[in-house]
Amino acid sequence: MSSDAGKSTEAKNPATAVELSEKFHPERTHILGAVVLGLISLLVIGAAPQYLFWLLAFPIIFVFWVLKSATIVDESGITAQYAFKGNKSVAWENFAGIGFKGARTFARTTDDKEITLPGVTFNSLPRLQKASYGRIPDALTAGLEAQDGKVVVVHEDGYSVLLTKEEYLERQAALGKEVQINFDDEPKQG
Repeated sequence: MSSDAGKSTEAKNPATAVELSEKFHPERTHILGAVVLGLISLLVIGAAPQYLFWLLAFPIIFVFWVLKSATIVDESGITAQYAFKGNKSVAWENFAGIGFKGARTFARTTDDKEITLPGVTFNSLPRLQKASYGRIPDALTAGLEAQDGKVVVVHEDGYSVLLTKEEYLERQAALGKEVQINFDDEPKQG
């Protein structure tokens, strides 16, 4: 699941500052999957419509879930809006961290409860950090910045390692192999 940006401004009190919130939705392209599921269901329903008409309920339920589920992050905390059960909220004071299990994202509370966050993915971390005012760290951007200027070396057996330019040149010299890449900061010959 991915998320769509949904920024809103709400005045808590006309005399106070404006509160910004970020709303994360399941990716709307999931609706295309529901349409395909519906079309496939029609093929099956055609065999015995009086018995199989109920199969169309599955794509309809899925579209409803895509449109109604969301996660809202603002300065007061995180609110998960579910399509088929009550909303759950966690205030920043009770927030212990965020985690990922497979394709599921959850917020962990200080009393060790997990709240599933619909529409939030690992790729949402930069937006989560901004919306949470830094309470949720952005490991994605930090990791991408850490690999800038480095080279991935893949061995014949599939093992790969991330090296700096200097480490790569030392490795190639130690192995007696020629340098097989041009670095951006070197002038190109030819």
